[in-house]
Amino acid sequence: MKLRITFIISAFILFSFAAKAQTTDDILNVLVAKGTITQQDADSLRADYAIKQQDIKAKQKAFPVNAGGKSFNISGYTQVRFQDFQKQTVNPQNGFDIRRARLDFTGSFDPKFDYRLQADFVGSTGATGTAATGGALLSPTLLDAYIVYKPFKDYLKFTAGQFYVPFSLENVSSDRSLDFIDRSQVVNALVARKGDGSNGLVDSLGNQNGRDLGIQASGSVIPYNGGNLVDYYVAYLNGAGIDVVDNNKNKDVSARLVVHPYTGLDVGASYYNGYDKFTGGTSGDRFRWGYELAYTYKAFNLKTEIISGQDGNTLSKHVDHQGGYVQAGYFFVPKKFQVVAKYDTYDAVEGKLNGQSTYYILGANYYFNSWAKIQADYRKADGKGATNSNNDLFVTQLQIAF
Repeated sequence: MKLRITFIISAFILFSFAAKAQTTDDILNVLVAKGTITQQDADSLRADYAIKQQDIKAKQKAFPVNAGGKSFNISGYTQVRFQDFQKQTVNPQNGFDIRRARLDFTGSFDPKFDYRLQADFVGSTGATGTAATGGALLSPTLLDAYIVYKPFKDYLKFTAGQFYVPFSLENVSSDRSLDFIDRSQVVNALVARKGDGSNGLVDSLGNQNGRDLGIQASGSVIPYNGGNLVDYYVAYLNGAGIDVVDNNKNKDVSARLVVHPYTGLDVGASYYNGYDKFTGGTSGDRFRWGYELAYTYKAFNLKTEIISGQDGNTLSKHVDHQGGYVQAGYFFVPKKFQVVAKYDTYDAVEGKLNGQSTYYILGANYYFNSWAKIQADYRKADGKGATNSNNDLFVTQLQIAF
């Protein structure tokens, strides 16, 4: 009993001194020399301490770095992808590619100010040019660059710079945490991502990775059930894409509201009102509205969204778009092995014959640890609207993060 008490006290002393930058070995050697603990106890403590440090590092998703008297965090990830289309076409072709390679820097000036800077070293389409989505190929690409001011803690904060457009659950989800390798068709088409390439309706935004330049007010309000009942986001944006000046005098407005009525249940709605220049030379209004639901219970999760859009001007007829998805996932091995299924449909031009594209997707995700995972999806395509809308695809992706 006395030995056990001595052992516990020694362990407490050990970890207390270790927190003050003294080495573990030095402290243990002193305790052994003074006869406080035996050499066997010291070896056991060394092993326990090493295991604890490994667990802490395994759970880290960002690493603090000191510079100029301030501390900031560095994180990042790389995704290596392999695609195998049933019907081989000129573009895209089957094979390997680096999907993303990103570095993310975050930090705080003081409790009221945060900042973020994230870049992708794989090419992405910009706001001008002749790429498939209307933009030129840029590499590297600046994704996030913003400052957050928090005058009232979680209730109200202001974000200024380049950030996610507050629209759609899937749009604002990080690329590294998606349940599927690719986002849904409607999100890619209507939320400043790949553009709506079907039937020549490609806008000048190109692929903006769901982001834009502007200012945003957001927060969480109404204390409820151990958290807050409502999350809100309202943004005033250029509407022209990332890392560029506005291409017109108009400004766009986007808003998103999410309610958490029960534990594990999130219900939300989004709205976007803007103006755009199309690659054909015309300009027009751009409206978007969407509804979302997410539910998580233990190892099971369910997500669904419906998004509609309208583009046009006073000189021509408005073009309507609509799509949505329903997906479900279940962890058969907790935090390790997940199976997912998805129904994904998009109508590029409502009312036009053969304009709809539907995907049936079955996938599996295996998480080696918090740093690495491998995903595999099989997509059964049914449609004649967009490119590859009737081309089945098997795709797998390995992600390494730190």
